[in-house]
Amino acid sequence: MTNSPPPPAARPVVTFVIIAINVAVFIAMTVGGVSPVEPTTQDLVRWGASYGPYELSTEWWRAFTAMFVHIGFLHILLNMYCLYRLGPLAERMLGPWKFAALYLLSGMGGNVASVAVHPMIVAAGASGAIFGVAGALLPVLHFRQIRALVSQGGRGRLGIGGFIVYNLVLGFANTGIDNAAHIGGLVIGFVAGYAAPVAGSPAGRQVVLRTRGVLVGLALFLVVAFLLVREWRPGHGDDAHLARGAAYLHEGKNAEAISEFELVLRHDSTNALALENVGVAYMRTNRPQDALAPLERAQSINPNDPIANYNLGLANLAVDKYETAIYYLSQSLRIRPNYPDALVQRGFAYQKLGKADSASADYERVLSQPEGAINDKMRAEVRRLVAALPGR
Repeated sequence: MTNSPPPPAARPVVTFVIIAINVAVFIAMTVGGVSPVEPTTQDLVRWGASYGPYELSTEWWRAFTAMFVHIGFLHILLNMYCLYRLGPLAERMLGPWKFAALYLLSGMGGNVASVAVHPMIVAAGASGAIFGVAGALLPVLHFRQIRALVSQGGRGRLGIGGFIVYNLVLGFANTGIDNAAHIGGLVIGFVAGYAAPVAGSPAGRQVVLRTRGVLVGLALFLVVAFLLVREWRPGHGDDAHLARGAAYLHEGKNAEAISEFELVLRHDSTNALALENVGVAYMRTNRPQDALAPLERAQSINPNDPIANYNLGLANLAVDKYETAIYYLSQSLRIRPNYPDALVQRGFAYQKLGKADSASADYERVLSQPEGAINDKMRAEVRRLVAALPGR
Protein backbone atom coordinates (compact mmCIF):
# COMPACT_ATOMS: atom_id res chain seq x y z
CA MET A 1 0.00 0.00 0.00
CA THR A 2 1.43 3.37 -1.05
CA ASN A 3 0.92 6.69 0.56
CA SER A 4 -0.80 9.24 -1.67
CA PRO A 5 0.91 12.64 -1.93
CA PRO A 6 -0.60 15.45 0.09
CA PRO A 7 -3.04 17.73 -1.74
CA PRO A 8 -1.44 20.83 -3.21
CA ALA A 9 -1.59 23.91 -1.04
CA ALA A 10 -4.16 26.50 -2.00
CA ARG A 11 -2.85 29.58 -3.76
CA PRO A 12 -2.41 32.51 -1.39
CA VAL A 13 -4.98 34.66 -3.20
CA VAL A 14 -5.52 37.15 -0.34
CA THR A 15 -1.79 37.87 -0.09
CA PHE A 16 -1.58 38.62 -3.80
CA VAL A 17 -4.72 40.78 -3.67
CA ILE A 18 -3.27 42.82 -0.81
CA ILE A 19 0.01 43.27 -2.68
CA ALA A 20 -1.93 44.32 -5.80
CA ILE A 21 -3.93 46.91 -3.82
CA ASN A 22 -0.77 48.42 -2.34
CA VAL A 23 0.90 48.59 -5.73
CA ALA A 24 -2.23 50.07 -7.33
CA VAL A 25 -2.39 52.82 -4.71
CA PHE A 26 1.31 53.59 -5.24
CA ILE A 27 0.84 53.79 -9.01
CA ALA A 28 -2.22 56.01 -8.59
CA MET A 29 -0.23 58.34 -6.32
CA THR A 30 2.59 58.55 -8.85
CA VAL A 31 0.21 59.18 -11.76
CA GLY A 32 -1.46 61.83 -9.60
CA GLY A 33 1.78 63.78 -9.37
CA VAL A 34 3.30 62.40 -6.15
CA SER A 35 7.06 61.82 -6.27
CA PRO A 36 7.77 58.05 -6.40
CA VAL A 37 11.04 58.62 -4.54
CA GLU A 38 10.43 61.39 -1.97
CA PRO A 39 6.73 62.20 -1.59
CA THR A 40 5.96 65.28 0.48
CA THR A 41 4.13 65.00 3.78
CA GLN A 42 1.26 67.01 2.26
CA ASP A 43 0.93 64.43 -0.54
CA LEU A 44 0.98 61.54 1.93
CA VAL A 45 -1.70 63.15 4.08
CA ARG A 46 -3.81 63.88 1.00
CA TRP A 47 -3.69 60.19 0.04
CA GLY A 48 -4.71 58.94 3.49
CA ALA A 49 -1.57 58.67 5.63
CA SER A 50 -1.90 58.74 9.40
CA TYR A 51 -1.60 62.21 10.96
CA GLY A 52 -2.75 62.67 14.55
CA PRO A 53 -4.38 66.11 14.29
CA TYR A 54 -6.62 64.80 11.50
CA GLU A 55 -7.01 61.19 12.62
CA LEU A 56 -7.86 62.07 16.23
CA SER A 57 -10.38 64.75 15.24
CA THR A 58 -12.75 63.61 12.48
CA GLU A 59 -10.72 61.58 9.97
CA TRP A 60 -10.64 58.31 11.93
CA TRP A 61 -10.58 56.34 8.66
CA ARG A 62 -6.87 57.11 8.33
CA ALA A 63 -6.23 54.26 10.78
CA PHE A 64 -7.31 52.00 7.89
CA THR A 65 -6.09 53.83 4.77
CA ALA A 66 -2.58 54.53 6.10
CA MET A 67 -1.57 50.87 5.74
CA PHE A 68 -1.98 51.12 1.95
CA VAL A 69 0.05 54.33 1.50
CA HIS A 70 3.84 54.13 1.12
CA ILE A 71 6.63 56.68 1.38
CA GLY A 72 8.41 56.10 -1.90
CA PHE A 73 9.42 53.18 -4.12
CA LEU A 74 11.98 51.65 -1.76
CA HIS A 75 9.47 51.66 1.11
CA ILE A 76 6.81 49.76 -0.82
CA LEU A 77 9.39 47.42 -2.37
CA LEU A 78 10.71 46.30 1.04
CA ASN A 79 7.26 45.98 2.58
CA MET A 80 5.81 44.01 -0.33
CA TYR A 81 8.84 41.71 -0.38
CA CYS A 82 8.33 40.92 3.30
CA LEU A 83 4.63 40.35 2.73
CA TYR A 84 5.41 38.09 -0.25
CA ARG A 85 7.70 35.99 1.95
CA LEU A 86 5.49 35.81 5.04
CA GLY A 87 1.96 36.17 3.68
CA PRO A 88 1.57 32.90 1.74
CA LEU A 89 2.73 30.80 4.70
CA ALA A 90 0.38 32.56 7.12
CA GLU A 91 -2.54 32.41 4.69
CA ARG A 92 -2.13 28.66 4.09
CA MET A 93 -1.93 28.00 7.81
CA LEU A 94 -4.81 30.21 8.89
CA GLY A 95 -7.05 30.18 5.85
CA PRO A 96 -7.85 33.15 3.59
CA TRP A 97 -10.55 34.86 5.63
CA LYS A 98 -8.78 34.62 8.97
CA PHE A 99 -5.62 35.83 7.28
CA ALA A 100 -7.43 38.84 5.78
CA ALA A 101 -8.90 39.71 9.18
CA LEU A 102 -5.48 39.26 10.80
CA TYR A 103 -3.80 41.57 8.28
CA LEU A 104 -6.37 44.39 8.53
CA LEU A 105 -6.64 44.26 12.32
CA SER A 106 -2.85 44.24 12.71
CA GLY A 107 -2.49 47.16 10.33
CA MET A 108 -5.05 49.21 12.23
CA GLY A 109 -3.53 48.15 15.54
CA GLY A 110 -0.17 49.41 14.37
CA ASN A 111 -1.67 52.75 13.31
CA VAL A 112 -3.50 53.21 16.62
CA ALA A 113 -0.28 52.53 18.52
CA SER A 114 1.61 54.92 16.24
CA VAL A 115 -0.80 57.82 16.66
CA ALA A 116 -0.86 57.23 20.42
CA VAL A 117 2.93 57.41 20.79
CA HIS A 118 3.74 60.20 18.33
CA PRO A 119 0.59 61.85 16.96
CA MET A 120 2.41 64.76 15.32
CA ILE A 121 4.26 62.76 12.65
CA VAL A 122 2.91 61.65 9.29
CA ALA A 123 3.04 57.84 9.23
CA ALA A 124 2.23 55.38 6.47
CA GLY A 125 2.98 51.88 5.26
CA ALA A 126 2.10 48.22 5.65
CA SER A 127 4.78 47.41 8.23
CA GLY A 128 2.34 47.24 11.16
CA ALA A 129 0.20 44.72 9.27
CA ILE A 130 3.28 42.73 8.21
CA PHE A 131 4.51 42.57 11.80
CA GLY A 132 1.02 41.28 12.64
CA VAL A 133 1.51 38.47 10.13
CA ALA A 134 4.89 37.65 11.70
CA GLY A 135 3.34 37.85 15.16
CA ALA A 136 0.63 35.35 14.16
CA LEU A 137 3.23 32.92 12.84
CA LEU A 138 5.10 32.89 16.15
CA PRO A 139 2.56 30.84 18.13
CA VAL A 140 1.62 28.71 15.12
CA LEU A 141 5.16 27.70 14.16
CA HIS A 142 7.10 27.95 17.42
CA PHE A 143 4.69 27.00 20.17
CA ARG A 144 2.31 24.45 18.71
CA GLN A 145 4.88 22.09 17.15
CA ILE A 146 2.35 20.84 14.58
CA ARG A 147 4.00 18.04 12.59
CA ALA A 148 2.05 18.72 9.42
CA LEU A 149 3.65 22.16 9.27
CA VAL A 150 7.27 21.10 9.57
CA SER A 151 7.86 20.66 5.84
CA GLN A 152 5.79 23.72 4.97
CA GLY A 153 7.28 26.07 7.50
CA GLY A 154 10.47 24.51 8.81
CA ARG A 155 12.73 27.25 7.52
CA GLY A 156 10.15 29.86 8.49
CA ARG A 157 10.24 28.67 12.09
CA LEU A 158 13.90 29.55 12.27
CA GLY A 159 13.44 32.93 10.60
CA ILE A 160 10.28 34.49 12.08
CA GLY A 161 11.80 35.26 15.46
CA GLY A 162 14.94 36.60 13.85
CA PHE A 163 12.90 38.77 11.48
CA ILE A 164 10.99 40.31 14.38
CA VAL A 165 14.02 40.89 16.62
CA TYR A 166 16.19 42.28 13.82
CA ASN A 167 13.57 44.76 12.62
CA LEU A 168 12.66 45.92 16.12
CA VAL A 169 16.33 46.55 16.96
CA LEU A 170 16.73 48.37 13.65
CA GLY A 171 13.66 50.44 14.45
CA PHE A 172 14.92 51.48 17.87
CA ALA A 173 18.25 52.47 16.32
CA ASN A 174 16.64 54.53 13.51
CA THR A 175 14.37 57.45 14.36
CA GLY A 176 12.86 57.31 10.89
CA ILE A 177 11.28 53.89 11.55
CA ASP A 178 7.92 53.69 13.29
CA ASN A 179 8.51 50.99 15.91
CA ALA A 180 5.26 51.86 17.69
CA ALA A 181 3.36 50.62 14.62
CA HIS A 182 5.55 47.50 14.51
CA ILE A 183 4.87 46.61 18.13
CA GLY A 184 1.16 47.42 17.89
CA GLY A 185 0.74 45.18 14.85
CA LEU A 186 2.90 42.46 16.42
CA VAL A 187 0.76 42.26 19.56
CA ILE A 188 -2.51 42.11 17.63
CA GLY A 189 -1.10 39.46 15.29
CA PHE A 190 0.24 37.32 18.13
CA VAL A 191 -3.14 37.24 19.88
CA ALA A 192 -4.98 36.43 16.65
CA GLY A 193 -2.48 33.71 15.68
CA TYR A 194 -2.56 32.11 19.12
CA ALA A 195 -6.35 31.86 19.08
CA ALA A 196 -6.92 30.82 15.47
CA PRO A 197 -6.93 27.14 14.50
CA VAL A 198 -4.65 26.12 11.65
CA ALA A 199 -6.46 25.56 8.37
CA GLY A 200 -7.14 21.86 7.75
CA SER A 201 -6.74 20.87 11.38
CA PRO A 202 -9.73 19.44 13.29
CA ALA A 203 -11.82 22.32 14.62
CA GLY A 204 -15.01 21.82 16.53
CA ARG A 205 -17.75 24.39 16.88
CA GLN A 206 -16.26 25.61 20.14
CA VAL A 207 -12.91 26.34 18.49
CA VAL A 208 -14.56 28.15 15.58
CA LEU A 209 -16.63 30.30 17.94
CA ARG A 210 -13.54 31.04 20.02
CA THR A 211 -11.66 32.19 16.94
CA ARG A 212 -14.48 34.42 15.77
CA GLY A 213 -14.88 35.77 19.27
CA VAL A 214 -11.20 36.67 19.50
CA LEU A 215 -11.24 38.44 16.12
CA VAL A 216 -14.38 40.40 17.04
CA GLY A 217 -12.89 41.12 20.45
CA LEU A 218 -9.71 42.48 18.84
CA ALA A 219 -11.79 44.73 16.57
CA LEU A 220 -13.73 46.09 19.56
CA PHE A 221 -10.49 46.52 21.49
CA LEU A 222 -9.06 48.65 18.67
CA VAL A 223 -12.17 50.83 18.60
CA VAL A 224 -11.99 51.39 22.36
CA ALA A 225 -8.23 51.96 22.23
CA PHE A 226 -8.64 54.56 19.50
CA LEU A 227 -11.34 56.39 21.47
CA LEU A 228 -9.15 56.36 24.58
CA VAL A 229 -6.22 57.77 22.61
CA ARG A 230 -8.45 60.52 21.27
CA GLU A 231 -9.57 61.37 24.81
CA TRP A 232 -6.02 61.13 26.12
CA ARG A 233 -4.74 63.67 23.62
CA PRO A 234 -7.60 66.17 23.34
CA GLY A 235 -6.62 69.22 21.32
CA HIS A 236 -3.09 67.90 20.90
CA GLY A 237 -3.10 68.97 17.28
CA ASP A 238 -4.61 72.43 17.74
CA ASP A 239 -1.25 74.19 17.71
CA ALA A 240 -0.21 72.31 14.59
CA HIS A 241 -3.47 73.22 12.85
CA LEU A 242 -3.09 76.87 13.81
CA ALA A 243 0.48 76.94 12.54
CA ARG A 244 -0.41 75.23 9.28
CA GLY A 245 -3.43 77.47 8.84
CA ALA A 246 -1.34 80.58 9.40
CA ALA A 247 1.22 79.36 6.86
CA TYR A 248 -1.51 78.67 4.31
CA LEU A 249 -3.00 82.11 4.97
CA HIS A 250 0.39 83.73 4.42
CA GLU A 251 0.83 81.82 1.15
CA GLY A 252 -2.62 82.85 -0.07
CA LYS A 253 -3.98 79.28 0.12
CA ASN A 254 -7.20 80.39 1.76
CA ALA A 255 -9.24 77.22 1.22
CA GLU A 256 -6.54 75.12 2.90
CA ALA A 257 -6.31 77.66 5.72
CA ILE A 258 -10.06 77.46 6.31
CA SER A 259 -9.84 73.66 6.60
CA GLU A 260 -7.07 73.89 9.20
CA PHE A 261 -8.83 76.51 11.34
CA GLU A 262 -12.15 74.66 11.16
CA LEU A 263 -10.47 71.53 12.53
CA VAL A 264 -9.41 73.55 15.57
CA LEU A 265 -12.91 74.97 15.97
CA ARG A 266 -14.50 71.52 15.88
CA HIS A 267 -12.59 70.74 19.03
CA ASP A 268 -12.65 74.20 20.62
CA SER A 269 -15.31 76.55 19.30
CA THR A 270 -13.99 79.37 21.53
CA ASN A 271 -10.46 79.49 20.12
CA ALA A 272 -10.26 83.21 19.36
CA LEU A 273 -7.22 82.93 17.10
CA ALA A 274 -8.85 80.28 14.93
CA LEU A 275 -12.12 82.25 14.83
CA GLU A 276 -10.37 85.43 13.76
CA ASN A 277 -8.18 83.76 11.16
CA VAL A 278 -10.97 81.70 9.61
CA GLY A 279 -12.96 84.93 9.31
CA VAL A 280 -10.05 86.59 7.52
CA ALA A 281 -9.74 83.59 5.18
CA TYR A 282 -13.47 83.79 4.39
CA MET A 283 -13.05 87.49 3.59
CA ARG A 284 -10.19 86.72 1.23
CA THR A 285 -12.35 84.19 -0.62
CA ASN A 286 -15.13 86.78 -1.06
CA ARG A 287 -17.36 85.17 1.55
CA PRO A 288 -17.94 88.07 3.96
CA GLN A 289 -21.32 86.72 5.04
CA ASP A 290 -19.62 83.52 6.26
CA ALA A 291 -16.94 85.62 7.96
CA LEU A 292 -19.38 87.51 10.17
CA ALA A 293 -20.20 84.74 12.68
CA PRO A 294 -16.62 83.71 13.55
CA LEU A 295 -15.45 87.33 13.64
CA GLU A 296 -18.33 88.31 15.94
CA ARG A 297 -17.40 85.43 18.23
CA ALA A 298 -13.72 86.43 18.21
CA GLN A 299 -14.61 90.05 19.05
CA SER A 300 -16.89 88.97 21.89
CA ILE A 301 -14.05 86.92 23.37
CA ASN A 302 -11.49 89.74 23.00
CA PRO A 303 -13.54 92.97 22.94
CA ASN A 304 -10.44 95.11 23.56
CA ASP A 305 -8.43 93.66 20.69
CA PRO A 306 -8.07 96.35 17.98
CA ILE A 307 -7.49 93.73 15.25
CA ALA A 308 -10.62 91.74 16.20
CA ASN A 309 -12.71 94.90 16.08
CA TYR A 310 -11.10 96.00 12.81
CA ASN A 311 -11.75 92.65 11.09
CA LEU A 312 -15.37 92.62 12.23
CA GLY A 313 -15.80 96.19 10.99
CA LEU A 314 -14.29 95.20 7.65
CA ALA A 315 -16.68 92.24 7.29
CA ASN A 316 -19.69 94.44 8.02
CA LEU A 317 -18.43 96.97 5.49
CA ALA A 318 -18.20 94.20 2.88
CA VAL A 319 -21.90 93.33 3.36
CA ASP A 320 -22.92 97.01 3.24
CA LYS A 321 -23.69 97.31 6.95
CA TYR A 322 -22.03 100.71 7.14
CA GLU A 323 -23.30 101.87 10.55
CA THR A 324 -22.25 98.60 12.18
CA ALA A 325 -18.90 98.79 10.40
CA ILE A 326 -18.33 102.31 11.73
CA TYR A 327 -19.12 101.13 15.27
CA TYR A 328 -16.51 98.36 15.27
CA LEU A 329 -13.92 100.43 13.41
CA SER A 330 -14.42 103.15 16.02
CA GLN A 331 -13.90 100.56 18.76
CA SER A 332 -10.63 99.58 17.10
CA LEU A 333 -9.58 103.25 16.94
CA ARG A 334 -10.55 103.79 20.57
CA ILE A 335 -7.97 101.16 21.52
CA ARG A 336 -5.44 102.10 18.83
CA PRO A 337 -6.13 105.75 17.89
CA ASN A 338 -3.82 106.09 14.89
CA TYR A 339 -4.49 102.71 13.30
CA PRO A 340 -4.29 103.76 9.62
CA ASP A 341 -6.20 100.80 8.14
CA ALA A 342 -9.11 101.37 10.50
CA LEU A 343 -9.13 105.10 9.68
CA VAL A 344 -9.22 104.41 5.94
CA GLN A 345 -12.03 101.86 6.23
CA ARG A 346 -14.10 104.03 8.58
CA GLY A 347 -13.61 106.98 6.23
CA PHE A 348 -14.85 104.79 3.36
CA ALA A 349 -17.91 103.75 5.40
CA TYR A 350 -18.67 107.42 6.14
CA GLN A 351 -18.27 108.15 2.44
CA LYS A 352 -20.78 105.42 1.55
CA LEU A 353 -23.27 106.99 3.97
CA GLY A 354 -22.77 110.40 2.38
CA LYS A 355 -20.96 111.85 5.41
CA ALA A 356 -18.21 113.57 3.43
CA ASP A 357 -16.92 115.69 6.31
CA SER A 358 -16.43 112.69 8.60
CA ALA A 359 -14.82 110.74 5.76
CA SER A 360 -12.48 113.66 4.98
CA ALA A 361 -11.48 113.94 8.65
CA ASP A 362 -10.46 110.27 8.78
CA TYR A 363 -8.57 110.47 5.49
CA GLU A 364 -6.72 113.60 6.61
CA ARG A 365 -5.70 111.83 9.85
CA VAL A 366 -4.11 109.13 7.73
CA LEU A 367 -2.30 111.59 5.48
CA SER A 368 -1.02 113.56 8.48
CA GLN A 369 0.86 110.58 9.84
CA PRO A 370 4.65 110.83 9.58
CA GLU A 371 6.72 109.21 6.85
CA GLY A 372 7.16 105.54 7.48
CA ALA A 373 3.89 105.17 9.41
CA ILE A 374 2.10 104.33 6.15
CA ASN A 375 3.50 103.18 2.83
CA ASP A 376 3.40 105.14 -0.42
CA LYS A 377 0.71 102.91 -1.90
CA MET A 378 -1.70 103.61 0.97
CA ARG A 379 -0.93 107.33 0.88
CA ALA A 380 -1.70 107.45 -2.85
CA GLU A 381 -4.93 105.51 -2.37
CA VAL A 382 -6.11 107.83 0.40
CA ARG A 383 -5.39 110.87 -1.76
CA ARG A 384 -7.50 109.30 -4.50
CA LEU A 385 -10.36 108.80 -2.02
CA VAL A 386 -10.08 112.41 -0.85
CA ALA A 387 -10.20 113.64 -4.43
CA ALA A 388 -13.37 111.60 -5.01
CA LEU A 389 -15.25 113.27 -2.14
CA PRO A 390 -18.06 115.69 -3.13
CA GLY A 391 -16.83 119.25 -3.59
CA ARG A 392 -13.18 118.23 -4.06
